[in-house]
Amino acid sequence: MKITKYPQSAILIEDYKNKRILIDPGSFCYNESFKPESWGKIDILLFTHIHSDHFMLEVAKVLEEINPDIFIVSNSEVKAELDKANIECKTLQSGELVKVEDITIKGIKSIHGDLPNGKPKPDVIGFLIDEKFYHPGDTIYLQEKPYAEIVFVPVCGVVVMNISEAAQFIEEIDPKIAVPIHFDNPNYPVNVNDFANKALVAKMLKNGESFEE
Repeated sequence: MKITKYPQSAILIEDYKNKRILIDPGSFCYNESFKPESWGKIDILLFTHIHSDHFMLEVAKVLEEINPDIFIVSNSEVKAELDKANIECKTLQSGELVKVEDITIKGIKSIHGDLPNGKPKPDVIGFLIDEKFYHPGDTIYLQEKPYAEIVFVPVCGVVVMNISEAAQFIEEIDPKIAVPIHFDNPNYPVNVNDFANKALVAKMLKNGESFEE
């Protein structure tokens, strides 16, 4: 199994039960050398919420063209956008489960932090995959959280947990590995290495960097 971090909150999980799982491939991922089609064939596509640094309709269209059998999971706000392009999407609420062959995906409560511009906050759904992976999307610190072996935790401190809160979040979950995410927006700079100093299980990944389990 191989896990790769991409800009902002995008995570690619490969060779897991013969599936390729992509989470939150948002706008920060793309440039002249990396296009939506660069992801290749994706079997399971998860979007935590509708903000463009996590969800882009164009990306969903491209990935469905590559793999018409792609299984997409998100919340009702994202589904409404996908419906416009006739792209199927399964919605999950907190506590609900969906199975994709022998992979179980559970919806986990997440709460987006207040937006600096005062706009309404989006709905967010976190994902727990087989109690193996947990991606909460953009969320403030919450006492309710599941156990997972590998946790992807937002750390920038604007609309999500700050580094101290994220470290506490991880200490309480006590996973094998914690990968910090959501720190690529230049408008909200943060020294992500401070997270490694607070969380002993931190796995610091540069964009495009992978590790294997």
